[in-house]
Order: sequence, then C-alpha cells, then structure tokens
Amino acid sequence: MPPPRTREGRGPRDRPRAPSPEEAPEKWDWNCPETRRLFEDAFFGDEDYIRQGSEECQKFWTFFERLQRFQNLKTTRKEEKDARRPKHSHPALADLPRAYDPRYRINLSVLGPDARDSRGPGRRLPPERVSEFRRALLHYLDFCQKQAFGRLAKLQRERAALPIAQYGHRVLQTLKEQQVVVVAGDTGCGKSTQVPQYLLAAGFSHVACTQPRRIACISLAKRVGFESLSQYGSQVGYQIRFESTRSAATKIVFLTVGLLLRQIQREPSLPQYQVLIVDEVHERHLHNDFLLGVLRRLLPQRPDLKVVLMSATINISLFSSYFGNAPVVQVPGRLFPITVVYQPQEAEPTTSKSEKLDPRPFLRVLEAIDNKYPPEERGDLLVFLSGMAEISAVFEAAQTYASHTQRWVVLPLHSTLSVADQDKVFDVAPPGVRKCILSTNIAETSVTIDGIRFVVDSGKGAPWHPPGPGEMWGWR
Repeated sequence: MPPPRTREGRGPRDRPRAPSPEEAPEKWDWNCPETRRLFEDAFFGDEDYIRQGSEECQKFWTFFERLQRFQNLKTTRKEEKDARRPKHSHPALADLPRAYDPRYRINLSVLGPDARDSRGPGRRLPPERVSEFRRALLHYLDFCQKQAFGRLAKLQRERAALPIAQYGHRVLQTLKEQQVVVVAGDTGCGKSTQVPQYLLAAGFSHVACTQPRRIACISLAKRVGFESLSQYGSQVGYQIRFESTRSAATKIVFLTVGLLLRQIQREPSLPQYQVLIVDEVHERHLHNDFLLGVLRRLLPQRPDLKVVLMSATINISLFSSYFGNAPVVQVPGRLFPITVVYQPQEAEPTTSKSEKLDPRPFLRVLEAIDNKYPPEERGDLLVFLSGMAEISAVFEAAQTYASHTQRWVVLPLHSTLSVADQDKVFDVAPPGVRKCILSTNIAETSVTIDGIRFVVDSGKGAPWHPPGPGEMWGWR
C-alpha cells in the first residue's frame, strides 16, 4: 500500500529530485543539489581531474554557471544564422558541425558514466545532459590549462631575466672541474632558486641546500617546486624540525643547517648527497661556521662530493681561501631606483626603557602613504624591527589603524610563527588594500616577498658579531 499523502499532496518520501529524462528540457534545473550530486558522483572520482567536495569542485560549478549565462546569450543569434543556411546535401555530413568551434582542439578526455559502471548513479542522467556537462568540464579543464601555461611562460621569462641566468653554465663548468665553488651574488640575483635547478638539469640527482631559517626552506621549496613543475614531497621537498615533505623520490631538499649537522652525526660521510649547497654563508652563525669546518675535513674522504658556497659579496676571499683558494663565480645584482625619505621625530615625552616601543612614528608612515598614494596603486610596506616585543607593540597600533581605514592588512613575520601564519605574507592583498609586514631580519635574506614598494628601517636591531681570537661565542 502506498504511504498516505499529506494535505499538500506530498508524501513523506517526497523531496527535491533530479529531473527525469522524460521531462521537458526547459524544466531541467542545474542548481538542484541532487542533480549536482549525481554528476559529481559520475565525473568527480578519486582518479579524475577534479575530486568531489574539493575546492576545485566549487570553482568548476562557478565556471559552469558563468558558461551557461554566456551560452544563453549566444543561442538566439546562432539559431537565426543556422535557419538561413542551407542544409547539407550529403547525408554523411549531416551530423558534422558547420563551423569550427575552439573546443575541438582540447587535448583532454573525460570519462563519463557511459564508460564506467553501467549500473552506477550516472544511468539516471539523460544522455544529452551528460554530453552538455562533459563539454562544460572540458572547457573548464582547457581554461585551467591555458592559465597554467600562461603562468609558466611568464615564469620562464622571469627566470631568464635573473642575473644568475647568464652565469649558470659557468657555475656548472667550474663545479665539474673543482670540488668547491663559491657563488657570490647580491640579494635578489636568483642564486638560491636557480642554482639547485641548474644542478638537477645537469644530472645531479641528490642535492641538499641548507638555509639558516625555516621559512627560507619552505618558501624556496615551494618556489623551486613550482618552477620545476614538481610537487612537494616528490622531486623537490623541504625538511625542518618536526616537519618534512621529503620522500624517496626527492632530488632537491631544502633543510636547516642544524638538521644537516644531525645527519652528519648519524652518517659522517653523508653518502645520500652528491652536492651540498651552503646558502647564506656570510651570516656567521655558530652552526654555519661549524658546518664549514666539518665539510673541509669531509672533502678528502669524499672526492665525489661537490660543495657550493653561496654568499653575498662579503668576505668572499675568506671563504675561498678557507677551502684551498676555491674558484669564485661573481654574479652581479639588480639595482632599482631607491628614494630615501627621512621621517623626523616629533618632540615627544621620553619613555623609560621598560615601556614598549612607541608605535606613533610607524603610524605616521602609514598615514603618509595613504595621503600621497591612491589605493589603486599597488605596493606593500615592509617594516624591519628588532624583535617580537617591538613587533607586538607596533602590531596592536597598526591593527587599530587598519581596521579604521580598511586599507591595510597587518601581518607579523618572525621565526616563532607557525608555517601557515608565515605563508600569509606571500599572499596577494585584495584590490585597494596594502600589506604592512612587521618583520625581524628574517626577511632580509633568503626570502623574497613580491610586491614590496615601501621599506621602513627602524634603526634598531640586535647585531651579532663572530668572536675574534681568544674570545667566547656570544653577544656583544
């Protein structure tokens, strides 16, 4: 016996459903959740280009809605043109399109419900709607492919414009003849991202690149992985304390100096590496200097091991002579016009040393940028501060100013932040909004943040100097 119906004529099992094949085409509802679920079950499996429930799935449905609106605008004009054209005289050509459509050049294929399980949920979908959905999916995948190729072409142009690009062959040739090479170049010349890729292209399959900071390992691994079309954890990975994307297939790994020293403790000869790149050697930290001493003793035991020292143009002769007058490849940097503006301090009451840093001078910089430059002009602000306490003091005041003007996004950057919070500084700000990045010297080297136009040097810092003969390690 069928279930009793309510007064409105609906039974307890009645709910919104996908239109049946017998219904008129104009009644087909693509916005019905049940309809979308059926198509996702049929086309978005674990082995497909798009997975069901993912962010990419939501992007596709947004694209699908826009594509439908665009096609509806063209339908009327196309029908009028087709009505005036004569029909094919040859019966074999009756099903062929009369005009070339750009979608015919799409070099992708998509499996639908007809090519999968014949008893699956796709059997409930009408064939003409399946074809329409497949065409839209191919359009979307082709659109994404075009965007990826466009970004890749732009990326290749940017790589070719880097100063290191003209010296890549020289670095490889010198490394082929010598065991140690010193690559000296100013910040921004591209040595940290390009030299590992040159080595990988030359046939070196196990390359390790040390960095003094965790954020440098992560950001460089992401950048090199993007440029070399690799996924993290496959050919390019990073390894820091408590976190690693390294796998058996990794050929380039970015890791901190401390982790490499731990690996030397376990395996003093480092048999897993063919090339060791020690980046930012001019930063005279205890771990860096100790690593250089260990490598100098290791090289006679491993004649097949290659070492690349990368440094800014500071004390190049010191590192070269330490490794037996190793050859130096000098890479020029890129110079950009810089305008220096001094912000005079107003007469303000003096504060005791125990109080926080006065944030008012930094707020005046934000106001000056807002008053002089319209929000349509892109350009972010990078502020160098000496530590977390100073960053917290300026962050509170700048956050209040940003919430009032709605023209700034304030982001801290220091070594104790989580990886997700550190990655926020690389995101692009919305239109009409600038980023204000409050950073320690972590952003001075190893990390390149795109979009920086204004830089504020607070004049405060905690400089550290290596000890002289007979001195103890420590701060001065």
